[in-house]
Amino acid sequence: MFLGYSAPMPGADSRYSDGAVAHETRLLGVPVLANVFSGATESPVGETVLAAVLGSRSVAGYADLRAAGYLAPLAHAALFGEPLGKVLVGLSHDDARHFAQAVEIAGPGFGGGALAGALNVTLGAGRDATLRDTMRFVANRDPLAREYAKNFEVVRELARPALFNALVRIEAARPALVQAYLEVVAEVPDFDAMSRAGRKEAEEVSRMAHGALKAGGVYSRRGLQAIVNLDGLLRSDPRLKPSATETPIVAAAFLLALKQGPEFLNHRVRPAPQG
Repeated sequence: MFLGYSAPMPGADSRYSDGAVAHETRLLGVPVLANVFSGATESPVGETVLAAVLGSRSVAGYADLRAAGYLAPLAHAALFGEPLGKVLVGLSHDDARHFAQAVEIAGPGFGGGALAGALNVTLGAGRDATLRDTMRFVANRDPLAREYAKNFEVVRELARPALFNALVRIEAARPALVQAYLEVVAEVPDFDAMSRAGRKEAEEVSRMAHGALKAGGVYSRRGLQAIVNLDGLLRSDPRLKPSATETPIVAAAFLLALKQGPEFLNHRVRPAPQG
């Protein structure tokens, strides 16, 4: 999360450009979330998300609901040694209730209006309605719901390999995160940009990201200039900000650190010798 919040992803907040929330404020909540996730065996996913949001809100006055929502089931799967799919299938009505509380505490800034409405429907539908049902119902309108409904497809099958490949080629983690972010935006139109500006504009952002990659991405001087130009274009129209794409990159970094060790994100990764 420290690396993700600090990386200069085009159009996103970073240590170089504050948005609605100061960079330092975002960083203050990270240790709280880390502490909550490390004890995730003691409570279900919904309670873990709620505890993370409450804790970071009390310390920093800000709660990153999406970060908590993405990382909680991944932490549960890792700590229990279970497949992620099993964790997601096991989400309950109580998980939905706690998640709804977390949404309310986090406030409207996280861009989850569709998810909040779906949670309200679930809570009124009786004990048989679960958080998993909520996420499936609203998967085509919310990025977090899409990942819960599709077994973290974007994180596992797009963001994680993109970040791994970038770390193989680049000396530092933050440029690798930027490269992975561009690759995800280029392939998957950003939900937040779509909700603010419409599908056509979100797809245009994807085309611009693809253009920056085609120019070389973070691997060339021409590509870096294209990234700077893209950043300027996105910041000139806040509706286009791909704010739903940052968190899948953070989640991908979490998965890579789990598999390779925390030092994986801090050293150059070299390919294994060929046979």
